Amino acid sequence: MMHEKIETVAASRLAGFCATALAIQAFATLITVFLPEFYANAMALPVAAVGTAFMTVRVLDLLIDPVLGGMMDATRSRLGRYRPWLVASAPILMLSTYALFQAERGVGMTYLWSWLFVAFLGFSMIVLSHLAWTATLSSDSEGRTRIFAWWQIFATAGQFSILAILPLVARAYPDDPAAGMRAAGWVMMLLVPGAIIMALWAVPEKRVSVEQGRMSIGDYVALFRQGPVVRLVLADLLIALSTGVANAVALFFYMGQLGFDRATASTLILIAYAAAFAGTPLFAKLAGRIGKARALQAGAFLQAVLQLGMAIQPPQFFWLTAANVGALGLCIPIAWFLPRALMADVADASRARFGVDRTGLLYATLNGSMKLALGLAVGLAFLLLGWYEFDPAHAGDPRNAGLLRALIGVVPALFSLCVVLCMLRYPEERLREVSRMTALA
Repeated sequence: MMHEKIETVAASRLAGFCATALAIQAFATLITVFLPEFYANAMALPVAAVGTAFMTVRVLDLLIDPVLGGMMDATRSRLGRYRPWLVASAPILMLSTYALFQAERGVGMTYLWSWLFVAFLGFSMIVLSHLAWTATLSSDSEGRTRIFAWWQIFATAGQFSILAILPLVARAYPDDPAAGMRAAGWVMMLLVPGAIIMALWAVPEKRVSVEQGRMSIGDYVALFRQGPVVRLVLADLLIALSTGVANAVALFFYMGQLGFDRATASTLILIAYAAAFAGTPLFAKLAGRIGKARALQAGAFLQAVLQLGMAIQPPQFFWLTAANVGALGLCIPIAWFLPRALMADVADASRARFGVDRTGLLYATLNGSMKLALGLAVGLAFLLLGWYEFDPAHAGDPRNAGLLRALIGVVPALFSLCVVLCMLRYPEERLREVSRMTALA
């Protein structure tokens, strides 16, 4: 069994494979948490226009994901199905990272729209290829939970490492709001190709054991009408909306309403991702005890309670804020780790039903839901801020308090509670049984 094979691989090789997750999540954190504020503040573009750019480019990019997923599943090469796409993503991400993060004041909206589209194309390629490849490393549900836990730990390390740079640069250059993003951009241009090279060296890609036939249009409709697929995509959308809305306004809230400087605000975000290191093994262990779906529900409910606490956070109480932020950080892994581990079981069930491996296409649906959610989160949050004539230079204006507190806490909590409802009575055990039967076939 493939699971047994992976267990014999040296820890250094499994770590090398998961290094790409580090690069993926570092880039995702920068582009969703910091890049919108960078263009609205340091580049002085209109807040509402920046939000519209992120939202529309993400929605347009959604059309590409199913095409990429289908093309990956159909790829046959000496390198495998997914590795060629992983390699091809590197130059696209490096070029777009340079353009977006080294931009000078005076660039316009066309510049932002164009390079965002290129960046999200490269991001789709690296995420889809690596996640689909990860899903093939084990043939049983329990093994996948452990492997995706490894993936999440390295993803958290990526968030933590890139966030560690920003407070240091902010303190070194307190009068330059663009300095941290420029430094982070150079780091990403080195990290992406290095991480991909490590993955290629570390683990060989498993050969497909299922004969790749054609699926009819009716088969595709049936694939995406399956209850578990719909519910996982919806849960992924909701949990990404929850974190995305809060992340979009986090810097404005910490600096404007809580009265912290940029370095301290960046440190608070760093604390959240440091806590995520503990959250990954915590939720992996919980998933082993009660199942992945129930663990996702528990994490979403805890996140909702803590988000409501953030909405009533008093200003200038750093340690109280840090405690709440750290507790929220424990829940960060549920947004990536658990839905993707659950989708691997769905991929097995679909392969058994249709006789065709569509792992890449199924992961494209999750990648698409995440993109849609994060694009909508930034777009809606910034459009609301623009509608209320919010000025980033005066984020501490008392008139902004109600809106920022709603966006940092109340709205995200509602999305988190919807995740709990969405995963009620999820048929995880039935899918796990199909997964076991597929592994033995």
